Amino acid sequence: MFDLIVLGGGTAGYVAALYGARKKLNVALVEKDRVGGVCLNRGCIPSKALLSSAEVLEKIKRADEFGIKVEGNIAPSLSQIMERKDRVVGILRRSLESLIKANKVSLFIGEGTVLSKNRVRVGEEILEAKNLLVATGSSPANIPGFEIDGEHVLSTDQILDLREIPEHLIVIGAGAAGCEMATFFGVLGSKVTIIELLPRVLPQEDPDVSRLIEREMRKRGIQLRTGVKVEGMEIFEGGVKVFLSEREELIGTKIFLSVGRVYNTLGFGLQDIGVSLGKKGEISVDPLMRTSVPGVFAAGDVIGGLLLAHVASEEGKTAVDTILGQGKPIDYRKIPWGIFTFPEVGRFGFTEPEAREKFGDVRVGRFSFRSLGKALAISEISGEVKIISKMEDGEILGAHIVGPFAADLVQEISLAVQAGAKEEELKEAIFVHPTLSEAVMEAIHDLRGLSLHKLPGELT
Repeated sequence: MFDLIVLGGGTAGYVAALYGARKKLNVALVEKDRVGGVCLNRGCIPSKALLSSAEVLEKIKRADEFGIKVEGNIAPSLSQIMERKDRVVGILRRSLESLIKANKVSLFIGEGTVLSKNRVRVGEEILEAKNLLVATGSSPANIPGFEIDGEHVLSTDQILDLREIPEHLIVIGAGAAGCEMATFFGVLGSKVTIIELLPRVLPQEDPDVSRLIEREMRKRGIQLRTGVKVEGMEIFEGGVKVFLSEREELIGTKIFLSVGRVYNTLGFGLQDIGVSLGKKGEISVDPLMRTSVPGVFAAGDVIGGLLLAHVASEEGKTAVDTILGQGKPIDYRKIPWGIFTFPEVGRFGFTEPEAREKFGDVRVGRFSFRSLGKALAISEISGEVKIISKMEDGEILGAHIVGPFAADLVQEISLAVQAGAKEEELKEAIFVHPTLSEAVMEAIHDLRGLSLHKLPGELT
């Protein structure tokens, strides 16, 4: 008899298993494929490994900006880039397997079927436990007429394993994954066209973020078709044809379909034990990760919300703490995240329209990287820091960064806010010079019009 069975070895699942083991629980972890789930094997890590190769290539192409002469043919080898990506993933997966073993988590590889709230079948074996945590994650979504075949229409699972650079990549969906892969293949030399139904790329982000990223994509030659609907497609020898609204046609080599995720809740007995699902098929949970069935918990992508690995980790730990009587709700508004386009995006909290709708008048501070010494020194001047605060008490409502290392920089604002800091405390912080973080300092000061390295009335 285990204290906890964790169904799913992705980020939420393996973190919960390790955390539970550290908390002296006897834990079984069930995974049908490979531990690490989407993030490690087919998402966060492999995509960032690929983007790192693209970053090196872009730096080499810009070497003359730094007074360095590079001669000869500079060309990417996608097969070698993919081999490096596979090595990175392999190292991390083996490390994770060692952690699972070292923490005495019992790992079962195979399809798990829920028989009751206390029993799970894996192959011929029946596991029993006092508690069950469902962390089965999500899968790529598709749209009618664009069925993913792995050859002409690719999901996030297949695009990370291409061995040839497509001549013309058509990306359907301008969310984080779509924009990241558009960036990667654009740097490698593909012609890239992004099609987005909504009026702007990264439609969930602050409008200024979308504006800046659209500007940078166009500078890199990426074609943007926003506010356009795809009507269908046709496969022909050597390529694909996409039919757009207004009777337009677009011919490409491959399609990357990046239109969201669907929740993995069907086919393994979950409904048979009475676990309630939400309107979109996600598992319904309360703030402590409890489902409608006592003793059954859920965490990660499968519960919807923010489909981010670090959120899944926290949800997995919250479920374990709840089992131990120590659970506390997560404040999702203070969680930061990043999008790894060129330049990067870092964000937490409300967008400016959201903040104004909820709180009325707000203060907005901005500072452009082109006005920053360190950014000029490293020749990374695109983007800005934007911070939003509440008018009456200086509470920081959101931060949005486009620029070098934006996903790292936003963490310092988020951490301060999580610790209770408001505008008054932040403006007293002293920042190292010369660093990129000084752009954060200047944006904080600009909330009151006191950014000394910004011209009065200057717009980004």
